[in-house]
Amino acid sequence: MTKTIVDTYNLKLRPFDAAAIVGFLIIPQFLLTGPAKITKQNRSAVWISLFLSFALMICLFLIISALMKRYEGKNIVEISSLIIGKPLSIIYGSALTVYFCYFTGVQIRETAEILKAYGFYLTPTYVILGLIVLAAVTMNFFGAKSIIKTVGFFYILALIGIVFVILLGSNQYNPDNLAPVLGSGVKTIVKNSLLGASMFDRVFFLLLFVPAFQSSKNLKKSGLLSLIFTGITTVLLCLCYIMMFSSDLGAEIISGFMEMGKSSYYDHFFYRFESVLLFFLIFSALMLAAIGLLAVKKCVTATFNIKSTKTLIILYCIPIITAAIIPQNLQELTNNYLPVIRQYSVIFVAGIPILIFIISGIKRIFKYEKF
Repeated sequence: MTKTIVDTYNLKLRPFDAAAIVGFLIIPQFLLTGPAKITKQNRSAVWISLFLSFALMICLFLIISALMKRYEGKNIVEISSLIIGKPLSIIYGSALTVYFCYFTGVQIRETAEILKAYGFYLTPTYVILGLIVLAAVTMNFFGAKSIIKTVGFFYILALIGIVFVILLGSNQYNPDNLAPVLGSGVKTIVKNSLLGASMFDRVFFLLLFVPAFQSSKNLKKSGLLSLIFTGITTVLLCLCYIMMFSSDLGAEIISGFMEMGKSSYYDHFFYRFESVLLFFLIFSALMLAAIGLLAVKKCVTATFNIKSTKTLIILYCIPIITAAIIPQNLQELTNNYLPVIRQYSVIFVAGIPILIFIISGIKRIFKYEKF
């Protein structure tokens, strides 16, 4: 097998490491504008739609796990090269790189805007963006192992912060806000659940690091545990969010996580701890940026079969910065006319591997491949 960046770093991933990686790729969406966006779509049934979304993603991941088992020890880009050919594989790997660049850049941009709105009022947005990207580049200079260890440590802190927000706001919850339970109806829930699965498609990041799991069985186990744990966390967050603010108010809030923290009150010792929440937002952004840059680096090295160097890391962050600083109106045009990049990204991220799996099965039936 071609020597990959994973082999270079001798990286080994445990289920907890996978959960931390997937957690920081998914949960920050719900600490920013995510709750308001999905509440606007699903109203009081947002938590039901979210639960169905991650359940659907589990099914898709199980299908793709079968593909990874068939090609033991190879990542998704290497598998695509074997099945659909090198030219198409390069197109697929390049598209995957663009996806990770766009996703990471937009998330960093949103975090910078939230930080500016809630705490760093006088700090220019580009300064916050620059510091986050600089920290991500620095972490990648030290290699994948250091990133994984740091992500695992801060993941525990992030979970503690989420638990605090949920518990301290318990006396503000009103179960009546969950009515009507089915929101705008079953049809709307099903439709938004299918499209909303894009919120959980970051789990496919793990497919780039298959050798680090030692076997496809460990990959499957780690991916499923990551999805289940992250799914339960996000569903619980949105459930508490609706009970605290109602669906009407919740659809208009900028940062649900910050507002939940500001509204939480237990006694005089635990009240309005925005500064602590800002800290959680900052390190969540740092971890997401570091993981996103690592994904871009891995996509490029696997697609073009090149050896990654520290110098190239600086080049990899350029498209991420570009995605982060694009004008707001251009970003809105992209969301409206190219929704597959973000809102419906599951069509690309999960759809292409499933298509590769189908092609592989056809080639196997007609004996175009030997196993």
